[in-house]
Amino acid sequence: MKKIQIGGIKMALRTEVAELMNESGRIYEVAEKVVGKCNLNTEDKEIAQVVDAFAKEIGKTGNDKDCEISQLILKTIQDPVYDKPDEIISMMFNEDAIGEFDDIEFEKAPKNTLLAYESAKGDNVRKSYIDGSVLSPTWKHAQVETELTYGQLRRNGFKSIANAAVFAKEALDNKKIADIFSALDAALASGDNVITATGSSGAAIAIADADALALYVMDMLESGDQGFAFGLNKYAQALAKLQGSNSYMSDSMKDAYNRYGLAKEYNGLLIGGFSGQKKAADGALLVPDKRLFAVAGRVGSIATRGDLRVYETMDNNKEKVSLKFTGYEYGYKITNPEKAAKIVLS
Repeated sequence: MKKIQIGGIKMALRTEVAELMNESGRIYEVAEKVVGKCNLNTEDKEIAQVVDAFAKEIGKTGNDKDCEISQLILKTIQDPVYDKPDEIISMMFNEDAIGEFDDIEFEKAPKNTLLAYESAKGDNVRKSYIDGSVLSPTWKHAQVETELTYGQLRRNGFKSIANAAVFAKEALDNKKIADIFSALDAALASGDNVITATGSSGAAIAIADADALALYVMDMLESGDQGFAFGLNKYAQALAKLQGSNSYMSDSMKDAYNRYGLAKEYNGLLIGGFSGQKKAADGALLVPDKRLFAVAGRVGSIATRGDLRVYETMDNNKEKVSLKFTGYEYGYKITNPEKAAKIVLS
């Protein structure tokens, strides 16, 4: 990145911000560091100073006729960035994207249900069929509305915009993740893949229950798939402490660790955990409580529809800018629940 010269001229500031928005993912990286109070390197500081001056100028003048705050926020949260929960979902679901006014159907992953019969040469046998079911997704739309006062922009500058961008993205993603895992929980209603805890209590996991979970998933694995278990951190930690878990990882497991943060494995299952503190707007945890899930590859499909939009409305009378994050639409379907299992804890 070239050296950024910070000028006091409004047009120069807007030009510099526009140049920064052309660098994929860069502003979001700096925004996360600012929100998390992490150390900034020299280039990070230059980026933060440019956006800081830009935000404070708007806070002083109340003028953003080209809606550059919303453009900056939209560019920030649309850039492709690493995100552990989304990456774990990518391990479990086929993903697609369609236009705002389009629709989609998901095909159930076929199993080999063809049957071979003994017969005399030249005879016919009973036909068997491959399940080619087509399923419609459940569609959800999430939205966030908030505001920034001119005083916040003058006082905190870039930090005000960074907080709005990072927190809005987190809130929208948390809503999607909670909905998807709630659907997975509901799809596992009964059967061999629902293990009612026998020796488990509280956050403790009994070895017999963990073994049954691992055995089911390993039996369902297909070539090229990686089995893994996940739940709230307290259950993931309990599983990682059981006899039979270890930190030895094959090359494929190391790759999964580097990409998804799954640090240990239990009887062939990688282990991942989710925070018990992060919640959706309705208070739902990202992963249902009293559950430890495990999957054998992809269990369904998800799709996004349309593009996220950010609207801003300047109100000089009340000295604030209102922000509306909308168009965050996603559809999902658990097409192969037999490839997942769970322990139900008491």
